[in-house]
Amino acid sequence: MFTQNFDSTLELPAPPALPDFEFRALRREDLPALYEMLLAVEQADERNLVNALADLQREFDDPWSNPEIDALLALTRDGQIAGLARTFQNQQPEDEVRCFLSVEVHPTQRIGGLEEALLDWAEERGRQRLSLVAGTAAHKMRSSIQDTQTKRQAQLEQRGFGSVRYFYRMQRDLNEPIPAVQLPGDLALCVYTPELSAAVHAAFNEAFRDHWSFEAVTAEDWQQFFIERSSFRPELTYVVMAGAEVAGFSLNGISLEENARHGRHEGWIEELAVRRPWRKRGVATALLCATLHAFKAEGLQHALLGVDTANLSGALRVYEGVGFEPIKRYIQFEKRIEA
Repeated sequence: MFTQNFDSTLELPAPPALPDFEFRALRREDLPALYEMLLAVEQADERNLVNALADLQREFDDPWSNPEIDALLALTRDGQIAGLARTFQNQQPEDEVRCFLSVEVHPTQRIGGLEEALLDWAEERGRQRLSLVAGTAAHKMRSSIQDTQTKRQAQLEQRGFGSVRYFYRMQRDLNEPIPAVQLPGDLALCVYTPELSAAVHAAFNEAFRDHWSFEAVTAEDWQQFFIERSSFRPELTYVVMAGAEVAGFSLNGISLEENARHGRHEGWIEELAVRRPWRKRGVATALLCATLHAFKAEGLQHALLGVDTANLSGALRVYEGVGFEPIKRYIQFEKRIEA
């Protein structure tokens, strides 16, 4: 185990020297305006950045990032949000310390060097954070982009980042026939209830522990970022039980705000996992089919999910097998930092 501390004597990176902007830490009262800025980015770039303001408010309190020291807000002279840089770092690293850089700039402010300046600040702050971690774990900086962000890709590559992983957003048309739910006789499909939360949380950490760069989720984060997120629909979430044990689950949701913004009728399979003893028995397919039937009964038109294209469990093949097709691709970039 390694320790991570904040050195109160450490001087934070200086804000960019750009006369057309003011820079300061992110504050909670900025979130409504930040939400509007992210919506403008979504529309201009055809990306999906935020579901609802409530989710942005939860992210403000993310334990991986202190907004007072790990975020820098850029404001125009008339006080409008022009951009944001923020770093997130895993708290209890064992094999590697990962600091994630996030930089977003309003479409009308992508001139005059603001985007590059915020990337500079984020990278310097990331180096500071990594330097404070004691131990021999590998130190890495990462940043994720949609593959259509060719300018950002070039910026990252110029800084020494390289692509290390690819992810798909996949979609399934609910107007197409959906297979019946089939499970072995010793397994049972049930709807999620709050009483199952702790068991599903434990199953989540166990099932994903062999996935690339997985970080175990604490009980507090499970509640805050999974169960309490605005899109979560417990009545549409399914659990496969083997007696009293959780064999697998599908946490499902509907983002009403996002659907309304885009005129869509979509549901999300937000997390799907099967524990090792019950893999290769059709559990994942049964969970997918149950979810697709439930989404269709809700009047939705499409189901969405995300997947690591190099997932060793064969998840991509399972999703393709029930009719999911890729619609967007994301790239994880990484740069190793010498400790």
